[in-house]
Amino acid sequence: MQRIIIFITILSHSYMVKAQLVTDTTARKAEILYNQYENKVELKADAPPLVQISGAPEAFYTYFWEFGDGHFSFEEKPEHVYKNRGEYNVRLQVTNNYDNGKPPPSRPKTINVSKINHQSDPLSTERDFQGLAMLKTREPVPDEEMVVVMKYRNDLGYATNGKLYVYYNERKYRANNFEISDVRTHHNEKPAEDMLLSAHFNTNSKGVPDMALASASLGGRPFPFFQNPGDSIRNHVFITEEESEQEFRDKLIFRFEDLAPKEERNVFFTIKTTPEMLKDTSAIVKIRGVFVPDERSESHHVKDLEMEITTSHDPNKMAVSDTRINYRLVDKKRLKYKVRFQNNGEGPATTIRLNVNVPEIIDKNTLKILDTYPECPVCPDSDSLRVSYSCIDTVFSEKQVSFIFNNIYLPGSNQKGVYKYDSTKGFVRYSVKMKDKAPKINSASRTAIIFDKNEPILTNFSKTHFKPGLSLGVMSGYNSIALLHNSTNYFIGITASPYKPYRGYLQAELQISKGTYDNSRSYELRTELEPGSGIMDLTVVDEQMDYEYMDITLVPISYRYNFNKFIGVGGGVQISGRLYEELEQTSDYEYFIEFPQNRIEPNQNKPNETIVYDERDSRFEINPGAFADLNLGSIRIGPIVGARYIWQLNAPHHIWAFYLLWKF
Repeated sequence: MQRIIIFITILSHSYMVKAQLVTDTTARKAEILYNQYENKVELKADAPPLVQISGAPEAFYTYFWEFGDGHFSFEEKPEHVYKNRGEYNVRLQVTNNYDNGKPPPSRPKTINVSKINHQSDPLSTERDFQGLAMLKTREPVPDEEMVVVMKYRNDLGYATNGKLYVYYNERKYRANNFEISDVRTHHNEKPAEDMLLSAHFNTNSKGVPDMALASASLGGRPFPFFQNPGDSIRNHVFITEEESEQEFRDKLIFRFEDLAPKEERNVFFTIKTTPEMLKDTSAIVKIRGVFVPDERSESHHVKDLEMEITTSHDPNKMAVSDTRINYRLVDKKRLKYKVRFQNNGEGPATTIRLNVNVPEIIDKNTLKILDTYPECPVCPDSDSLRVSYSCIDTVFSEKQVSFIFNNIYLPGSNQKGVYKYDSTKGFVRYSVKMKDKAPKINSASRTAIIFDKNEPILTNFSKTHFKPGLSLGVMSGYNSIALLHNSTNYFIGITASPYKPYRGYLQAELQISKGTYDNSRSYELRTELEPGSGIMDLTVVDEQMDYEYMDITLVPISYRYNFNKFIGVGGGVQISGRLYEELEQTSDYEYFIEFPQNRIEPNQNKPNETIVYDERDSRFEINPGAFADLNLGSIRIGPIVGARYIWQLNAPHHIWAFYLLWKF
């Protein structure tokens, strides 16, 4: 009976756990709710409760609605009026900010419009754009979906046919960051013949897209996703194509027709971030859009949509344009940083201070402000000039740069009457250069964001790493081998190591050496001419042996450490092998007759002679060993002088090497 009770208890517990898992899984979905009044709908989302991240500002949702007729909205509870009868699929994307979990997914809902009784308001955008804009719904998170809208407008005075280009997956990153899983249009944009991934371009049998976006309903609010930085109107589209092909691996190309003057259209992309995408949360990745308004002209618009990789949706963030830098090009490189922030308070902020820690390798004097939001002019330099208008000031200290937004109005997300979360966001973009002869060390920077007199909010660390780079070196020197008589040994070699390492690093070497040494000996040979006579046949032999050889030495790995710019040490293992050894032996023979009482006379029957013997030994013999050395000079690049002690398993056991090294 007891066993039955235990069994029932286990089954009940398992069922409860399973039921709880099902409930939790179901709860993490966002449902679309709506009220329909003929061709007018009121929408809202039924989203699961937020799970607050400890220590972060209060969690909240942001929303992206696609109405199915080409219009969209970022409002929490939007209203929309359809112009035409038909069926429309409404989509919702919800983003959880400061929430400890993944964004809740949502299923589309179909709305059937059979009567037209309500008139729609004309679309408007408070923040204008020049012909082309790229919008995003959220920052990219590995293995999540996001939405990008390509918005284009005809600013010419006549109807045109043209092209759209979308470039993605930057070549500077090893893995692909994005996959385009769906493309929706509203004005019959068609893929060009060389378009990649054309299977994702959704059109029905009549050539009309089955899902579409044509224009954005922004609800009359400022929209910070427009990327004003980098707006560019260019000529010679073929140059832009060539540059983009070199910078990006993948592309999409569309052709559009009959774009009326001042008409705005959109192409809507569903983008999946790949699991293997760049995991560096301080990196900035981008997608490029190119808009050719008139295919008969080379004039075109270029827009780079910059995005900061993140692991969770946090509006307060710091990112850098290049997380890995080639140290050889550091003098010509400007790093671009972006600090974004959001006021989550219950009231507006009038002063925002961004205290940015500046790494020691950065030259603060080269700082340039590229863009800000709220848009502000730079404050006057003179402290005596007090201004009442909005401006941004920069204050420098030893290890910090402060950006101060003065006299602004940035609403709080929890402020009464504020329903537009994007209006509570801002950012500053700036660029800096490295110091002259900056050491090759990785840098990390973070920002303390202070709204008025509130406690600071700390961002993530924005990190920049130097690529190791390959530095080849040339070395030559002399090996001193004490045990060999009259030894000479000169060598040349090459090295492979990181370019201008700062402290510790690994190095490999390959050397070819050529040496000589000699040896000599003398001995006597006696043979009794007649037994018992005491008269000996004496031969005196003098041998001179001259050796010439060539060795190859491989240092597969050695560890080296630079104490400073001028002193370094190292050690490692090596394997030496003899490629060949030549012997030239000269033997001088002198013949004598030795009589008793040590009387010696030349042997008249045997004239003296000299025999020369040559031998070449090409057997490859391996001699492993280990070494330690000391380097002096400009040790990160050269010239470098070094002294190395080498111990070998086989003779000769002890070698001292002295060399000169220069790296490139």
